[in-house]
Amino acid sequence: MITVSNLSIQFGKRILFQDVNQIFIAGNCYGVIGANGAGKSTFLKMLFGDVESHTGSVTFGPGERVSVLKQDHFEFDDCTVLDTVKMGHSTLWNIAKEKENLYLKSDFSAKDGMQKATRQAFLVDSELRRKTITSS
Repeated sequence: MITVSNLSIQFGKRILFQDVNQIFIAGNCYGVIGANGAGKSTFLKMLFGDVESHTGSVTFGPGERVSVLKQDHFEFDDCTVLDTVKMGHSTLWNIAKEKENLYLKSDFSAKDGMQKATRQAFLVDSELRRKTITSS
């Protein structure tokens, strides 16, 4: 669960929004709509910590996090959609790439095999935790 409490932000004298309170519950799907300049992107940036609010807080439940796909439409042109989504969780993405690089080694050793197994166990554990969180 993500809880937004009394969130406010303004730029100069312009109040973009104030006293926003919202609880985002696991399993639900949410949309943020509004006119250009209304603060949709700013609100989302505040959720994932890229912009600080003037007042209020954003809190996450234990083990919860936010993944973000930035609005740079050309940044991931050289990547598959699946890889682009996976990059949203940098720890898992880096472990998967390390594992892939181990497989590419021409002199794959027993030590490399142990590193691969450790990384695979972390990936499986993370996937099981994700399924538990999204199914609750």
